[in-house]
Amino acid sequence: MSNCLTIHSFGTLSRFFVGRYGQVIQVLGHTKSMKILTRILIIPTLLLAASCGNGEMTDELTLKEESQFARDYLQELHGRDFDYVKQYIDQSIENQVTDEKLLEIAEYFPGGDLLSTELIGTRISVSNSQWQGNFSFEYQFSGGWALANVVLHKSGEALSVVGFNVYRTGASQKEINKFSLIGKSAIQYSVLLMAIAVPLFILLTVYFCIRTPIPKKKWLWVLFMLVGFGSISVNWTTGQFGVQPFSIRLFASSAIAAGPFAPWIISASIPLGAILFWFKRQGFIQTSRTNNESISD
Repeated sequence: MSNCLTIHSFGTLSRFFVGRYGQVIQVLGHTKSMKILTRILIIPTLLLAASCGNGEMTDELTLKEESQFARDYLQELHGRDFDYVKQYIDQSIENQVTDEKLLEIAEYFPGGDLLSTELIGTRISVSNSQWQGNFSFEYQFSGGWALANVVLHKSGEALSVVGFNVYRTGASQKEINKFSLIGKSAIQYSVLLMAIAVPLFILLTVYFCIRTPIPKKKWLWVLFMLVGFGSISVNWTTGQFGVQPFSIRLFASSAIAAGPFAPWIISASIPLGAILFWFKRQGFIQTSRTNNESISD
């Protein structure tokens, strides 16, 4: 159950906000051969590490002042201090926020003593000099679990609230999203099997490619084999899946969780380069034999 005015979807949750935007916002044998293989594999690996380092660093920053404000704000909402809550509501949505609506939202906190509060997600975005922070917390009460979220807007040094929600859950997100092989769907098992089998197929193909006499630029073939094209991804918790026809993925598979509280996303791609190599391998071998016979003659 949850209270809603505006919907924000992310991962496994549907989060409901009092929001000023009024829209849905979508808030990875032979020594010589082995040396060659090692040199080839280390380049894309380093590139991948570099890309991971530069991608979403801002999302990983936990800003103490803002996160503490968000925590305190939700605590006041839980305590029914609605004067405090309305004091920081952004003026663009203040007409939507009434005591009745705030009471309705506050009642989604479970009953009983508060046992723990943990910040489980932070997302910061800056666009056109407009700062926005999205802070998610997990609450454990003696009477159950809840997720709560606050979206903050900063103008100068002043913070205002442009969205918040409370969402009851049956257990901790760590428990809900932990990796398990039990009770999954056919599509989940299929994608997982592909995500395991395809990289092994790629590595085996790379080894045979190195051992195969290719007339020229063998290294281009190897690089071509190391990536997959297109992808199918599945949320390991919910079973929701999606297809991306235009994507490139190193080793043609990935298993990623945004954090210990987030669901695993398993993805697999088509190893096009590795597949094409096996169709052309016999031709490469035959061409090499013909060239050697010509040289011998």
